[in-house]
Amino acid sequence: MARKTRISQGAVAAIILFITLVTRMGGNVFLPSLPKIASDFGIDKVQATFNINLYSIALALSFAFLGPLTDIVKKRTLLMYGSIACLISHLLCGLAVNIYMIDLGRLILAVGSGLIIITAQTWIGDRSGKDDLLGRLAWFSLLVALAPMLAPVLGGVVTDYFSWRWNFWLMTMLTLLVIFIIFLIKSRKEEHQQPEKVNLNPIILLKTYREIIRNTALFRISLVILTLFMLQGAFLAFSSFLFIDEMGITASKYGLLSVVFAGSMLVGRFPTMFLEKRYSIRQVMLFNIVLVVISIAGSLAYYQITGSHTVLEIVIFMTLMRLGFSGLAILGLRNCMFLDPARKGTISGLYSFLNHSSGWLGVILTQALYQSDLISISIYNITLIISLVLIAIGVYLFLGAYPRIKELLENREVQSMHEGPGI
Repeated sequence: MARKTRISQGAVAAIILFITLVTRMGGNVFLPSLPKIASDFGIDKVQATFNINLYSIALALSFAFLGPLTDIVKKRTLLMYGSIACLISHLLCGLAVNIYMIDLGRLILAVGSGLIIITAQTWIGDRSGKDDLLGRLAWFSLLVALAPMLAPVLGGVVTDYFSWRWNFWLMTMLTLLVIFIIFLIKSRKEEHQQPEKVNLNPIILLKTYREIIRNTALFRISLVILTLFMLQGAFLAFSSFLFIDEMGITASKYGLLSVVFAGSMLVGRFPTMFLEKRYSIRQVMLFNIVLVVISIAGSLAYYQITGSHTVLEIVIFMTLMRLGFSGLAILGLRNCMFLDPARKGTISGLYSFLNHSSGWLGVILTQALYQSDLISISIYNITLIISLVLIAIGVYLFLGAYPRIKELLENREVQSMHEGPGI
């Protein structure tokens, strides 16, 4: 049997990040090959892109239903199971003879990816004190956000010079490497120890989540963040029609705007990391919320004054909004872990599920408004107004709950989390 060696905490952290990178790449690397897949299988665009919705839905549900596992089962075991699921997915897609095999493969990939991502988040939470958790989550979320953007670039090259199937063969090889690395790592726990049983009954989990929402301030401190995920989902749904159809820019220029928006989400983490070391969590939260409110109110005011929107104006205000949103997103994940330290995985899974669900709500809202024959500029204004109202409610709820959870959020005492370098 292969010898499993103990390695340093830093090396384990690097391995966790590498596993997360490969996992996140697997979700988006094949996107540029969708037209060729549709052509090869003789299907329309709706059928070819159905797996994207399927993947998103399954990913969110996996956060909710698999999160509790990370509180009980060994992290190394969960990473192995998740990686094996991803491997099966890539093999199934690479060997696909019809679109249904790809749909099934993407469904399996979502479950495996969700398990890996929530396990990695919980690993960081378990080994971080309040002083360093935000910084570690910021770098983790930076990688999580960056990988899906870079993956299609790689996927486009692979598709053009080889074939669409090689996207999945590439991910198969990378996932095999991940499995090999996980196999070599020695667990912090005794090898003979079996993971405890966990009840994944949906009814039991729903009761657990209801208890968390009732007995913690999770929803009250997260409503602003959930609102911004909703706005992001809506913006993604109508932005191409807004910029291309109604404002007349080209698709390539729209692609450049997407890079600007994504870049602002990455940059926005750094001011929050800086401020969190010098000010209270409440002050840093309010700072980011002020950025968001200024951006939303500024865009609405611009429209009221000029009677129209411009590309430059929207880009400026939405970039500012994303800077604040980025900081709030990592603060939200950090805060939820300290609301219920004994159930970091469970509450992180619930938090991730709520974020993804809020994004879908934004998409649904956009579709409903389009059904009402509204144009994209009108939908943009309406979503901004709704978001501003919900943010005001969210700030009220956050400030009302803060006195009761101040000690949980603000205590700078470094916890003893260094239980060993294993996973």
